[in-house]
Amino acid sequence: MTSPSFKERVVLAIGKLRRLYYVFLKPGYVSEKLKQRKGECRRCGACCKLLFTCPFLDETNGTPTCKIHADKWKVCRLFPIDERDLRDRDIISPDKKCGYYFPSE
Repeated sequence: MTSPSFKERVVLAIGKLRRLYYVFLKPGYVSEKLKQRKGECRRCGACCKLLFTCPFLDETNGTPTCKIHADKWKVCRLFPIDERDLRDRDIISPDKKCGYYFPSE
């Protein structure tokens, strides 16, 4: 995995702020988008490395695991909220696709 470029880091930072905004200020949007979301988590860990690596990510056994899974932050539990989150995630891990997807309407 190569390190994200400056432009990609800006995109990832905007994505983090966007997710915080939606989760805490636009719960209706989040609810509607999550109803559309299909698939399941493949535990690749890419979402835990957006902009910076989460300090609670444990990869010691080869499978990414959250050390605080039961108390995971709301923003983390709801990822991906929409298609933009998947595009952000693909900056970090373009060769391994997320198990979640949003069917096109």
